[in-house]
Formats: sequence, C-alpha cells, structure tokens
Amino acid sequence: MRLKANRATENLLSPLFFLARWLEDIHRNVSEYFWHHYSMNYCRRRGVRFPASGEISFRGRPFLRIDRGCDIRFGHNFRCNSGKNYSCDDHECSLIRVKRGAVLHIGDHSGMTNASLQCYCSITIGNYVNIGTGTRIFDTNWHSTDWRDRMDPDRDMKNAGTAPIVIKDHAFIGANSLVMKGVTIGERAVIAAGSVVGKDVPAGEIWGGNPARFIKRIDD
Repeated sequence: MRLKANRATENLLSPLFFLARWLEDIHRNVSEYFWHHYSMNYCRRRGVRFPASGEISFRGRPFLRIDRGCDIRFGHNFRCNSGKNYSCDDHECSLIRVKRGAVLHIGDHSGMTNASLQCYCSITIGNYVNIGTGTRIFDTNWHSTDWRDRMDPDRDMKNAGTAPIVIKDHAFIGANSLVMKGVTIGERAVIAAGSVVGKDVPAGEIWGGNPARFIKRIDD
C-alpha cells in the first residue's frame, strides 16, 4: 500500500516539477536578456568601443564601474559570464572596474567567468585568452607602500603604485589566480589554478604556485 501511495504521489508531483523547471528556465532567460542589454547600454554610455561585427556577450549580472574618459575596447565575441550558472565554486559575479584615464583592451574571442579586472593604469588582453572563475587581475596596489602616505587617504591613493599588465594571445589563466601589476604573460602560457603571478611569464610555459614558478614547457 505504501509503495502504491508513493507512486501516486510521484505521478501527482511530476507535472509540478516540470512546471517549476519550465518557470526557472524562463526566469533565467529573461534575466540574462535583461542584464546583457543593460550592460551593453551602460558600456556604450561610458564610451566603450565595440567591434563592427561579431557579438559581445554578457551572460548573468556583472558588476561594471567604468569612469568616463577611459580608453576601452572589447574585441569580437568577447564573453563575460557571471553567476552560479557559470561557476564551479562560490564566485557569482564578474567585475570590471576602470578608472578615469586608464586603458583596457580585450582582444577577439577572449572571455572571463566570475573574474575581476581592476584597471587603474593599463590592462591589455590578447586574442583567445581564457580567464577562469575567481581570477583577479589588478594593475594597482590601491595603497602607497609609504606608511606616511597611508595616513592621508588622498595622498595614499595618489601615490599607490600602478603598472601595466599584458596578457598575450592564447594564454590561459586558471581559476582563483591573482595577476599582479606590471606582469606580462606570454603567448600560449598557462597559469595553474590558485597561482599568484608577480613576475613575467615567458611564452609557451606553464607556471603555478604562490609565488608562481616555472613548471614545464608546453609542446608546440
């Protein structure tokens, strides 16, 4: 009797589960449509340059804070993914912060998922670059290394160290990595997950660890 009752309950709830999944899919599609167009309009108002052809894709809700007077260019088929649907851990948002006068150039067919770009000076990302979830790319220290400067918030921010970051074509940045100011990552290089990159990585090499060190060459 209990088995029959359980089957009857399952038969009754099955259409409800189907309806719930259907409504969830509709909500996700509407949400992604809204945030894509909201993000695109925001970028246009801030003077971001887009390619003449090819799609720019904002999927999920990103956090965008772009000052006016920046030099920003997104390449063909740039993808910015945000939210639990695209995450392998608890990171739920991509962040792009560009300060007035800074330069952010992202090449063709590159993408980021729940990653953070903090651009106060210059960040250049090449073509076919993949940036894993939870990765942080910062071209600034935010604070001066002089303790006397840090006593004055305005002087502290003014004297914070900045240096350009360059990530070249076909590089791959593993999840939860940290790329610091002044770093150049060469073509086809791979940064292992969880690495802290504080110095240049040559082309065609795998680096990992904290601080990141050479692991091996990549076969051509």
